[in-house]
Amino acid sequence: MAAPEIHSTPKGIVVSSGEYRVMPGWRVGHLQEESTRSGLLVPAGSEKSSDALALVDVDSGQRFWAVPNGAWRFLWPDTNRIVVAVRESQIIAEEALVEDPPDEGNYL
Repeated sequence: MAAPEIHSTPKGIVVSSGEYRVMPGWRVGHLQEESTRSGLLVPAGSEKSSDALALVDVDSGQRFWAVPNGAWRFLWPDTNRIVVAVRESQIIAEEALVEDPPDEGNYL
């Protein structure tokens, strides 16, 4: 499957006073960049494939992976970058958030 086409905003994204707001049940992320053998950076999912989309949440920076079916691509106004909106039901994995380790010298 090809990367999602660029569209206007999906129903789960609301434009209010020139800002986008992500509605519950949706997640928005920009594509992670991957390097090729030649060292060029290319957005993940830019080639035709059915692989999961590797995304970075626009709000939290947390990485997550989603199936590309039904994904929406559009420009995010804050960064002017192409982002992908997916329903939370399309998310197949998320990066675990790491809590701050205890201070050195304090053992439990």
